[in-house]
Amino acid sequence: MKDKALAAIDMGTNTFRLLIADVRFNPGRGAWSIREIFSERIITRLGGGLSRGGLLKREAMTRSLSALEKFASVLPQYDINKVSAVATSALREAGNSGEFLTKVKQSTGLSIRIISGEEEAKKTATGMLIGIKIPETALMVDIGGGSTELIFALRGRPLLVQSLKLGVVYLAGKYMRKDPPSMQDLGRMNDEIIREIMQAAGRFIKRLNDTSLFIGTAGTVTSLSAIAGGLTEFEHRKIHRSRLTREKVNNIYSDISRITARERGEFIPFESSRLDIIVPGTLILLRLMEIFGFREITVSNYGLREGILVDLCRKIMRQNEKKGP
Repeated sequence: MKDKALAAIDMGTNTFRLLIADVRFNPGRGAWSIREIFSERIITRLGGGLSRGGLLKREAMTRSLSALEKFASVLPQYDINKVSAVATSALREAGNSGEFLTKVKQSTGLSIRIISGEEEAKKTATGMLIGIKIPETALMVDIGGGSTELIFALRGRPLLVQSLKLGVVYLAGKYMRKDPPSMQDLGRMNDEIIREIMQAAGRFIKRLNDTSLFIGTAGTVTSLSAIAGGLTEFEHRKIHRSRLTREKVNNIYSDISRITARERGEFIPFESSRLDIIVPGTLILLRLMEIFGFREITVSNYGLREGILVDLCRKIMRQNEKKGP
């Protein structure tokens, strides 16, 4: 690729992420590596207030378009081979996705591809394992704004994926309307989370064993790692590959679920926009750990956008092989 960088844009339900990086494959180790050149994330809440099959809110589309315009202004500043921009749960669900994507194309020139939950999960799994020793078997989870992706991987290869209708933005909008949330709303949220997980659990449990690793990514999991580590700012090197015990997750949930958003700011001083969604996200993780019997989770600070880059690099490598020397 003549050392040109690649760029990935991940348009999540809660957060938009841009990553420009050099991507390399080491044949000897059979592993991918990424050298970050530029990275930015903007919380847009694109899926805020979105009901199943409903419409994106005007203010959410405005915020999201502004974020993409900012990303588009950054791209020409770097020597980039190709850009891949994908959208996930919010645009899969919304009835006015086409209208929004037309505006994006007109305003930024970016062509956005809406990917399925299964493709999202597979790309996320690829990204999550960068820098982590690949286990024989693993259950991998991406707790997102509009959905939660479960992936069973054998030696790093996703064999079973399922997208659960458990998104932190959706759950916060439904059950976190009071500040602090009521015990009744927390109870109803807990019931919905357990119900969704149990519908999928059997297919995964029969593939797992005592040596299977539990790996998690996305804002909830990385924020909990930061809270557990007492961090006052987000530090990749202290979060990526860190471990969280179920006991610690349970203690954090007990601490943050019964207090106001402002009080939660003492736990997450570096990300005020996550003070409502951290509660449903933590509860999703806790119930996953309980239902699947995991005592701890390994935290990955990589995910979908890194997986997008690896996938893009693979395509370019195949194209170059076809062209020959």
